[in-house]
Amino acid sequence: MFDIGFFELLLVLLVGLVVLGPKRLPEAIRSISRSLLWLKKQANRSKQEIGKAFGLNEIYQDSRNEEILKDLKDSNK
Repeated sequence: MFDIGFFELLLVLLVGLVVLGPKRLPEAIRSISRSLLWLKKQANRSKQEIGKAFGLNEIYQDSRNEEILKDLKDSNK
């Protein structure tokens, strides 16, 4: 997702340890994790609501069915 390697992650944790200290670092990590999880849930809910409102699933399925039918017709020739 973020394409962060081991050493980059280690560097971020080290800087966080120096800036926040050993007592506040776990709290900060938990808080950030909860915020990211909440944001992800909200994005998924919004995506589902938009899909329902505009009927995107049906549109996608119709276009996919047309592609499959075209492929079948081409293969029968």
